[in-house]
Amino acid sequence: MVPFVDAHCHVSGQGQIEDERETRRCVMSNFSGDWATLKGLDGVEKCFGIHPWYSHLYSVHQCDKRSHYESVLEWRVSEEFEQLLAQLPAPIALDEYIEQDFEESQIAVVGEIGLDKLFRLPENGFYVQNSGARLSRVKVKMAHQIEVFRRMCQLACKYRKPVSLHGVKCHGVLFEQCIQELLPTKEVKVCLHSYTGSFQTLTDSWLRKFPQSRIFLSLSQYINFKTDETGLELVKAIPRSCLLTETDFPIDTQPADQLRAQLQHICEKISQACDLDGLESCKTLIYDNYLRFIA
Repeated sequence: MVPFVDAHCHVSGQGQIEDERETRRCVMSNFSGDWATLKGLDGVEKCFGIHPWYSHLYSVHQCDKRSHYESVLEWRVSEEFEQLLAQLPAPIALDEYIEQDFEESQIAVVGEIGLDKLFRLPENGFYVQNSGARLSRVKVKMAHQIEVFRRMCQLACKYRKPVSLHGVKCHGVLFEQCIQELLPTKEVKVCLHSYTGSFQTLTDSWLRKFPQSRIFLSLSQYINFKTDETGLELVKAIPRSCLLTETDFPIDTQPADQLRAQLQHICEKISQACDLDGLESCKTLIYDNYLRFIA
């Protein structure tokens, strides 16, 4: 039986992972914290990345803690920055992290990486699932996010790895960076995870510049199918050969049957939009696309 595909999911390090033989999983890492858990897992595709929400924890240039955070964060109220600074750890040298932890043979995808114009730092310094920390008004400068993103793209190009991309409220900037950093390396494939950009950006930029053999969009129920109308419209704009499915949920805190139900829901909607011959036909399409993505 053809498995479901979860082309973009996570681990939190806070629970147990159920044995799941009905789903092929591509598990992202966001930073060194979840990579420590992920690298010990078996039976999944492992991904090595730095999510933009954690990009401030990494230094591109050598400097002390205060100088680093002063250079990569932006704020309006000094007291708020000082409170965050007290919570934040010493920055991790990005190149050292890559050198120590990136193992080419163990890693299928570089991800999750990307850019996020909307995100604000939690008051505890960085996002931790279920921490309950309130959001501050402090943001990570786009210039620093781009520096970290470029370095991860260069890593993907060096080892000819596919990438899984996060983009929020900066789709034009993300696209331009990918044109510069990824497009010239023909072996690198791109997955736009839970795409929320405009249809015009998708059709006139991504699908026009990247060959269909190199561009994928993984759709989630939580983001892309908030309403059937918007989800079906998006599916119809994507070539069949570029479609993937995902949950974007942590596999160690969510029951496997619930995650599988999400993937089935998306497959049923894709089947409807593409006029496929039922669920199994859609699962076969998605699985074949996924094998090309990670190849």
